[in-house]
Amino acid sequence: MIKIGIIGMGNVTWNVHLPVLLSRDDLEVSWVCDKNQDKRKVLEKKNIPFFENLEKATNFMKCDIVLITIPFSERTKIFEQIKNKCSGIFFEKPFALTLKQHEYFSNYFKNYAVTIGYQRRHMRIVKTLKNIINQKLFGSLVSIKINFGDIHYKFDGFRSKKEKSGGGIFFETGSHWIDTVLFTTNAKDVKNFKATKKKIDELDIECNGEFDIVNQQDHEFNCKFYMTNLKNTSNSIDYNFKNCSINLSLFDDNSNLKITNNDSNEFIIKDNEFLNFPNKSLDVAWSFWDEFISSYKNKKKSEISVDNFILTTKIIELFYAE
Repeated sequence: MIKIGIIGMGNVTWNVHLPVLLSRDDLEVSWVCDKNQDKRKVLEKKNIPFFENLEKATNFMKCDIVLITIPFSERTKIFEQIKNKCSGIFFEKPFALTLKQHEYFSNYFKNYAVTIGYQRRHMRIVKTLKNIINQKLFGSLVSIKINFGDIHYKFDGFRSKKEKSGGGIFFETGSHWIDTVLFTTNAKDVKNFKATKKKIDELDIECNGEFDIVNQQDHEFNCKFYMTNLKNTSNSIDYNFKNCSINLSLFDDNSNLKITNNDSNEFIIKDNEFLNFPNKSLDVAWSFWDEFISSYKNKKKSEISVDNFILTTKIIELFYAE
């Protein structure tokens, strides 16, 4: 039985992580620690000990893995308190603003024992697209365009202050899209990064930019991005090949991959070898946790081990360094 400690019981933990963890017979949620008492009574009814003080939680029971979902600004302090009291960590994103921070949070543990919650890597359509690109079914990639715009995204609570959140829309949500592009294209490196951004109270609320991706076969192609919370956009990623393009949406649970050829004919990919992978958010989370637990148990690196996210951190650092 693997013992899990949870630090932070916000909406994502309550609605996604906790149901997944409680559904597994090989895991035990040993305690929850949060300053907010809203969920205390419900958790205690489920016989899950609740603590306001982290030291009391870790003294109560030493866990194998700790799930950290607290605001970015609190993570260094928390990490110092728990790094010697567990053997694995699941960090909810965002993870790090710099490569130095990335190494600080990850180098203390084996790479298979740390992951970051960029869970879209386990969506069926993302896996399928990665396979299409790997096999060069439509030839080599020519370019990519990311469009993400959501007027409903709110900079409230801890997200309203840069010193607490770490950054704005690019850091909090746009990094999901960047990570998906890097994962699907088997990126080895990125270069020629540039971006322009609009800010309010030091938080980026809109940005335009581009960078070049170098994949494992040393093929280079350009990726442009536009992210905003000032208006709604198509909320999708376009992968452009010589004779067609593939549109990937990361928002719709029922999304399919849509292929458009140069004559504007559209085709939908539905049947493929990754049908056993999910699209719905809770199922995707279960699949992601399953791979992390398997990697942890077998002491074997996987595609969601922490060092496989380092290019995502590199782009974040380049964005906020400008």
